[in-house]
Amino acid sequence: MKLSGLFLICFLLPYSVVVEAEPVCSDRDAISASNDKALSYFGKQGEIFHVARVLKVHHPSRHKEVASYVKIRAKRYSIFTLVDVDCNARFIKRTRQTN
Repeated sequence: MKLSGLFLICFLLPYSVVVEAEPVCSDRDAISASNDKALSYFGKQGEIFHVARVLKVHHPSRHKEVASYVKIRAKRYSIFTLVDVDCNARFIKRTRQTN
């Protein structure tokens, strides 16, 4: 019994794989980055009229697809962005919502 325990400690423990957590942008930070990117296309005229949401998480890259909702006067738009693990948002597409 002592020999098998000693074997595990001396030989297998140094070869065990250390699992590190992958960096991930939190949902709250991803939504904030997406809203900032969406508003940057409309200048000071735009305003967020609905809470943004994370639509999907792409595996294994851990990028998040986020929908932000911007209103300019009577027009409403959905802005879709892809947010990476460093919370950098990249524009995907814009759609106009009908009233």
